[in-house]
Amino acid sequence: MKTLWQQRSGNDPALRVLRIYTALLAMLIALAMSSARNCAAQQATTSPPPAASNSNPPPLTGPERWNRYMEETYLSPGPYVVSLGAGLAFQALDYPREWGGGFAGYARRTGNQFGIIVLQNSIHEGGEAAFRYDPRYFPCRCTGFWRRTAHAFEMSFLTYDQNGHKQLDIPQIAGAYGSGVLSALWNPRRFSPWVQGIQTGHMQFGFVIGTNMFDEFRPEFQRVKLFRIFIRDQKP
Repeated sequence: MKTLWQQRSGNDPALRVLRIYTALLAMLIALAMSSARNCAAQQATTSPPPAASNSNPPPLTGPERWNRYMEETYLSPGPYVVSLGAGLAFQALDYPREWGGGFAGYARRTGNQFGIIVLQNSIHEGGEAAFRYDPRYFPCRCTGFWRRTAHAFEMSFLTYDQNGHKQLDIPQIAGAYGSGVLSALWNPRRFSPWVQGIQTGHMQFGFVIGTNMFDEFRPEFQRVKLFRIFIRDQKP
């Protein structure tokens, strides 16, 4: 059964565009809130970042890795905020259409996103521990918008090993795409792990890049009144 919004929109191109923009806005707000909340938690439970650009990140201990996984997956509001925001976005897009509208459809879409987050974090954090890679993001010690943007993008694909050398972040990539592929198992039957699953992986990796961008420019976001509400307990 379609929602009232869906019944009114029908095939109206303008209303379909409005729904898409509403969905994107909800996802961006969820991403911003999640990044702001999680950043303080990470700083409280892990070692400090390197003091200079040529300093190697101090390696995480086993308990620090476990605390980070629990905080980012279950104990902080970030995963729940993102799940609720993504559920709202997909509800507006009526995707997948088999789940229908109303609260039941919204609950399924929200639960789907939370399941993807749990899978992604489990694969990512577990893989980083196995490879002895550092799962944290360290802001660039450079200046300039483009250099910092390039650093955030680069460190979405790379990370540091235990010796402080940059390596291809296989666990990060596997977490994003692995969670997308596995999520197809509980989606409608028409969903293929190698089509819709990979598309979901693209979206999840987009969240990784977006989170790194937010963390990179967090000092600038702190000057914006809207975001200051969510990051007022953090140091610049």
